[in-house]
Amino acid sequence: MSPRPALAVLAFAALAATLAVSLATPAAAQMKSEIPPLPDIQFAEIPAASRAEYQGDRFSYMEAGRADAPVVLLLHGVGANSMHWRYQLAGLSDRYRVIAWNAPGYMLSDAFMKETPDCKDYAEAIADFLAALKIERAYVVGNSFGSRVAQCFAIYYPDRVLRLAMTGTGVGPKDMPEEQKAKIIATREAQVAKGIYGFGARVTALLGPNPSPELVTEVQRVLRATQPRGFMHGVKLGMANGYSPEEVGAKATMPVLMIQGRTDKVNPGDVNAAVLIKHLKNGKLEWLENYGHLPEVEAPDTVNKMLRDFFG
Repeated sequence: MSPRPALAVLAFAALAATLAVSLATPAAAQMKSEIPPLPDIQFAEIPAASRAEYQGDRFSYMEAGRADAPVVLLLHGVGANSMHWRYQLAGLSDRYRVIAWNAPGYMLSDAFMKETPDCKDYAEAIADFLAALKIERAYVVGNSFGSRVAQCFAIYYPDRVLRLAMTGTGVGPKDMPEEQKAKIIATREAQVAKGIYGFGARVTALLGPNPSPELVTEVQRVLRATQPRGFMHGVKLGMANGYSPEEVGAKATMPVLMIQGRTDKVNPGDVNAAVLIKHLKNGKLEWLENYGHLPEVEAPDTVNKMLRDFFG
């Protein structure tokens, strides 16, 4: 391993200190007993055979639960990271080995070398990550961008996915016009120039109606750790070919559960999850009223129970 992880630990320590200060505010202090603590960030060495695909040698992640328990792999959204899964790391780890990765270019995971990684690149990144942790198969849970990564992994490595669950599901496009891609990239790059979108009112668009100030603050804390390169790579995956509903349906024959907030403004269910479910041989779509794009944060007890029931 390179010496950079030592510096990375210092960087994360500074981030942790920022989070601790945030929790000390009066509004958050009222929730302190209800917000479970996060496990320490950990590092895994990218397999040597794949290292040329990345800008460095490390994946970062968080983990909770027994090492010998069935693995649940959590894949975060485009503006998030492993901290997003606080409630699942705490709420599922009595039964499962719960692992929340940081995708390449997120938190302290080294980014892709490519400027435009595609579906296969992300599937290979999951395979590299699991190889680094010596994990063969897992239950996979993805939110938003993470649902796209999960679908890509299910296409290229279907035998390694025990069951697949997704929230805020995004479906893959097919031959998106270049003009439309350019417009999306320009919009997202403008967001990056302003500090991604973790600092502004955009956060409320991720949530259902009337979120509490504490919930908004909690989501903002997660989004503020987003790195521009990883963010833009995730944006570009949302425009890439290779995981249309037809392609996912042909490969993802394992049981699939989609948990969809009825008021999701980012990936509205009627043009995403409701489209994909028609192509799944073994799929189920559950709607949650009055919740938005992040039901695992908005209604963690409900989502955790649904995941437990689904995984068994």
